[in-house]
Amino acid sequence: MSLKIAVVDDHSLFRKGLINLIQAIDANFEVVLEAGNGKELLELLQPQNLPDLLILDLDMPIMDGHETTLALRKKYPDLGIIMLTMKNDEHSLIRMLRAGVNGYLNKDVEPEELKSAITAVHQNGYHYTDSLTGLLIQAVREPKDPEQASLNEQEMKFLQYACSEYTYKEIADKMCLSEKTIDGYRARLFDKLGVKSRVGLAIHAIKNELIQI
Repeated sequence: MSLKIAVVDDHSLFRKGLINLIQAIDANFEVVLEAGNGKELLELLQPQNLPDLLILDLDMPIMDGHETTLALRKKYPDLGIIMLTMKNDEHSLIRMLRAGVNGYLNKDVEPEELKSAITAVHQNGYHYTDSLTGLLIQAVREPKDPEQASLNEQEMKFLQYACSEYTYKEIADKMCLSEKTIDGYRARLFDKLGVKSRVGLAIHAIKNELIQI
């Protein structure tokens, strides 16, 4: 079955080129809708015939990628959203994560990375490059009040360490616990927060403001 995609970018030449690229890198990718800004996209979307995912430009007139993502999350919360931008700073990344994007790519992305991102968002619900994941990890600071996260103090401490570059063995040493106990914390947080990986923990912590940056 084809994967239905919408492309939103205010630069017509870039948008047309991106559409051609998307449809060329995989025969199952079908661009079914294009728009020049978020307002136009929202007017064109039909609830009974939605695309599977959207590829949005961050910087657009009238209604930019951030505003569009916020509006889409209210009206169509299950839509996959990949943000394309020339910005790769941690502030922009965190702002978009909090808005609800599923993937975040630089506009100079290689075709294979674009294909991987589209496939990952459709199948797994998210895709972030190694470089942007690194920015995310660097942005983590002290956690907020543990009660806000519905996690106990030890779980919040583990979450803070998990959102760092420490290995699980080093985290065990830092917390004066056995590696088996740390494995238990990891499994419990995966279950409580509904994530499947360490990167997922960091992304969830940022999006839900469980840590302070």
